[in-house]
Amino acid sequence: MGKRIVSLVAKIALCVGVVEGFVPGGLAAPAPGAEDRAAAELAKEVGTRGWIVFSAQGPQGDWDLWLMRPDGSMRKNLTGTAELNEAAARFSPDGRKMLYYRMPRAAAVDNNTYGTHELVVARADGSEPVALGKGWWWAAWGPDSRTLAVLSKREVQVLDLATRQVLRSLPRQGIVQQLGWSADGKWFCGTANGLGEVWAIGRMDARTGRLNAVSDTDCYNCTPDWFPDSRQIVYSKGLPRTEGWAQLWMAGGDGSRRRMLYGEIGRHVYGGATSPDGKYVLLTRSQQDLGRVDNSQTTMALVRLADTPIVGGSSAILRKQYPQAKAGPVLDLGPGWEPHWSDAALVR
Repeated sequence: MGKRIVSLVAKIALCVGVVEGFVPGGLAAPAPGAEDRAAAELAKEVGTRGWIVFSAQGPQGDWDLWLMRPDGSMRKNLTGTAELNEAAARFSPDGRKMLYYRMPRAAAVDNNTYGTHELVVARADGSEPVALGKGWWWAAWGPDSRTLAVLSKREVQVLDLATRQVLRSLPRQGIVQQLGWSADGKWFCGTANGLGEVWAIGRMDARTGRLNAVSDTDCYNCTPDWFPDSRQIVYSKGLPRTEGWAQLWMAGGDGSRRRMLYGEIGRHVYGGATSPDGKYVLLTRSQQDLGRVDNSQTTMALVRLADTPIVGGSSAILRKQYPQAKAGPVLDLGPGWEPHWSDAALVR
């Protein structure tokens, strides 16, 4: 794959004339190639399975929220606020709402700080946004879609969305960002310090507050998210010492069964999220270490979990490290960052 990966999404968007031919991020679609067939089959397989929300730069240069089908078609700009940046949208479990963060246009969209800006809750199609203000750090939906878990300076707090009252709280235990809440309500996850040499992925018992390491603890790990089964977590394993590029991994919540999902020399892989049925995995591919997202030339992709591990591009190091890895298929979803998937019927 590598440079020959074809952006099927961009081609579809251009064919249907979405947003007057504009492709988020301003990148042109590559020319078609003979290796499209497997990716085209994957696109056909997922095309009507709900909707994906993501962040990308719009034609005016600000970061907006966008909606698309899982094959990349039917792109729609949800925000279009030239004076603001919107980032990191997450659908509620019932598919009726979304949360996201917004900030002044002059503020950088940064992978490590976006969750400290102003939290907004809206309908799942982006309408009727309600700003909840600052101080709702790294919010995650509760399984009932009526509560949120957020980070304060010292605690993980569970809040009632309607009243904005704290229902209960637990010590943070070193969780610093990118909070997640399992579908069964029993566990939190997040990027944490104090579990090893550097950032690791931690799982917290939502009742007792007990924290355990999910990922390796001797290299940087971040951007965790739950599988729908509440037993497994997808996350980014940063800077593996053999090749220096972040890869997408998964593991059991107890830290068992760690394995690589996607790796590619020349791209850092972040922001993994699964389809509602857990059969597909979304990811963000970045040319630079995130940080500041608008300097990273990020694109999104989709793979089948059953096809993993996958090694993108040409890499003798990765092929030797993962001899059973496949070359794809990988469905390129075009420019964007932090995609999230819902099976709700948002647009008819």
